[in-house]
Amino acid sequence: MSDERARTMNTLREIAQAVHAQQYPAAEELLGSIGPEATESIPSNQQLAGVALAHLDAWYARNEFQHGAARVVQSEIPSSAGNLTPTLEALARKGRALRSAESLLRRNPESAVARAGAYMVTATLTALAAHRDESFEIVMDDLLPGKKVNTPVAPAASATPSDAAEEAPEPVVEEAPAEPTFSADESQNDSSARYTAIVETRFMAAVKEFQQWMGQSHPVTGTGAPKRADIKDVAATIGIDAEGVAKKPDPVDPPASDTDLSVPAEPQPTRHVPSAQGIPELMAFLAALQEFEFVEMLSTKVQPGTRALDFGFEDVDQLEAAEELVATYVHQTLTYDADSDAAVRTAQLVLGQASDTDADSVLIPRLRQLETMDLIEINDGTPVIPDLLSDAVRNGLERAAG
Repeated sequence: MSDERARTMNTLREIAQAVHAQQYPAAEELLGSIGPEATESIPSNQQLAGVALAHLDAWYARNEFQHGAARVVQSEIPSSAGNLTPTLEALARKGRALRSAESLLRRNPESAVARAGAYMVTATLTALAAHRDESFEIVMDDLLPGKKVNTPVAPAASATPSDAAEEAPEPVVEEAPAEPTFSADESQNDSSARYTAIVETRFMAAVKEFQQWMGQSHPVTGTGAPKRADIKDVAATIGIDAEGVAKKPDPVDPPASDTDLSVPAEPQPTRHVPSAQGIPELMAFLAALQEFEFVEMLSTKVQPGTRALDFGFEDVDQLEAAEELVATYVHQTLTYDADSDAAVRTAQLVLGQASDTDADSVLIPRLRQLETMDLIEINDGTPVIPDLLSDAVRNGLERAAG
């Protein structure tokens, strides 16, 4: 093993130990010391991300995760990890985290990918320790052992994630060739690029995480909504911080970004609701999964639907189905329990058929939800559809526009 990789693994261990001990300032100090280039004692962001992603691929190939015995609870991962950890988990479940490194680093700051990778490594080790009924330290020593560094390395240009992860843990994850690059026009017409873009969205990570929460079946209320005790976990799958409570508290003012598209998205306050019905964005997500037949709602439980059994997002042949699911979600998000005229105007705004961004006529919180799910971008107050997602998102918008 190279000293470079040994140094990266040791740094990842230090961060994992600090995060597990809830010593978050120490973990963030370590992460903050990592930059675009390696030093004699610290790896680069790309090196740390590469080693973390390679380990996640290998660990998720284990039976504990393949059979659902071990489970990472995304809502328990500190918010300082950002919103990439569900995406990393969804990719690792398919053995694609490392091979998606180039795309992840292109779409996100290097430091954000490294940070999310480190936090996801910690959460995965914690889940495996709980499943095995062993201490975190024992499992970490088994799966992420400390390595001896023989000689210091002079600062050098940052290695790629694939270079840093060339010695993947057992079972070995085969390194994929670098992803091809496309011009905007070529990418739009390339099925593989469109498929990859959908799979890497926060929305698709949410679908995977909900599937994991649901398992073979999960109890729900008589109206098909998550039970009060489950609201926090299920809402977290789509990036919403919520708590089920017996009595709804007094309303709090929404952030300015919920009433003005020109304001960058701000953190949302925790929603305290007696019922999941009080979170329309969550109910729209569930309605989309049900309409698509990804889930089936029975009188007392939710279970995988007929299309979930053979719908694993494992190859580009499922592009059409994936785009249909995205379109269904976009449509439901804009129309579920919403004023029909406002839903139409909101869809027309994103389609470029209207210019009115007044909060009274546009469902700005619903657009913010689509932004959170990586299905649209909001640049200087203007909603923009990513090129590779255009077919799917426009389909949903056109349905909402009537």
